[in-house]
Amino acid sequence: MKNYEKESLLKNFFVFFSLLEILLILLFIELHRNKETDYRNALLKEMQICSYSLKCPKFSFDFAPKGPDNFNALYEENDIHAHFSIPKSEKYSLRISYSLDKLKSDLKEIRQSLWIQFILISLLIVALALFFTFYTLQPIRKALKLNDEFIKDILHDFNTPITAMILNIKMCRDEQGETPFIVRLSKSIENLLQLQNNLKSFLHNSPSQNESFDVGHLIEERFKNIQNIYPHLRYKFTQRNRLIKTTNRELLVRIVDNLLTNAAKYNKPNGSVSVTISDTQVIIQDTGKGIKDIEKAFQRYYKEQDRGIGLGLHIVNKLCNELNIKISIESKINQGTKVTLDFSKLLGNIS
Repeated sequence: MKNYEKESLLKNFFVFFSLLEILLILLFIELHRNKETDYRNALLKEMQICSYSLKCPKFSFDFAPKGPDNFNALYEENDIHAHFSIPKSEKYSLRISYSLDKLKSDLKEIRQSLWIQFILISLLIVALALFFTFYTLQPIRKALKLNDEFIKDILHDFNTPITAMILNIKMCRDEQGETPFIVRLSKSIENLLQLQNNLKSFLHNSPSQNESFDVGHLIEERFKNIQNIYPHLRYKFTQRNRLIKTTNRELLVRIVDNLLTNAAKYNKPNGSVSVTISDTQVIIQDTGKGIKDIEKAFQRYYKEQDRGIGLGLHIVNKLCNELNIKISIESKINQGTKVTLDFSKLLGNIS
């Protein structure tokens, strides 16, 4: 089960279970009240019967002066008792009492019985919530499966034109040499291959082969690559310290390429892109259009531009989570975007 399916499963289960459990709690509160009321009524009726025979060892009997207390009603002081009239007696009434300790013990048994029922029904609710959760998840999983199959078909269709372009570029290079035009075309094809790899990462679990290397050196290489593809922008690279970390080089390249491509692609004419390496952070900043809703930026298929399919930042966030790299975004409309990658949780050192 994929991460987004697990997230959907947990959220749906929480909603179903919470609603049913709240309803169950309210029902048992009312049931407890009714059970206690029924118990007291039954106790009063038992006292009434005992007032005729006086043969009830569980109760205590005494005579009490008649007062304002109502007959045939329970009163709770040092014990729980009721008063009953005595035929041909105008001064005294019969007082039948029951120990408070015994009363508390009886009420405790009622509560324990209710708790056992509550736990059993709660377990049933867990099973029902899981059933309804999986049931409602099925249509979503089918839709996502169709979507994944569609992307697989696109990846397969990519192979033929990309292979043809690579062969044609090779022929042009053999005939004309390494011209700036051919270099730009080669870099564009590399970007297509990178996009293809991103889509593969989206569909499948990524490899986890780690190695120790200079993150700054890798980012500087990718930064120069973007300059060749988008030469109309201004670029600035600043490395204040070496950043040696142990991680997956291939996945980090995908993260950096996606972020640098976005910074260049959605920039203003004659805008700028800067990369700064400071301590354990890599900061990528541009002067582009900005992001309206940062909270949705990492969501699957979310996009604010006509171009693209809304997977770039989603894949970046997914890969950052896999590599344990913290990513944060700050953005202002028509002023630019700042993306910070924090490598502090990775093994390695700075110098």
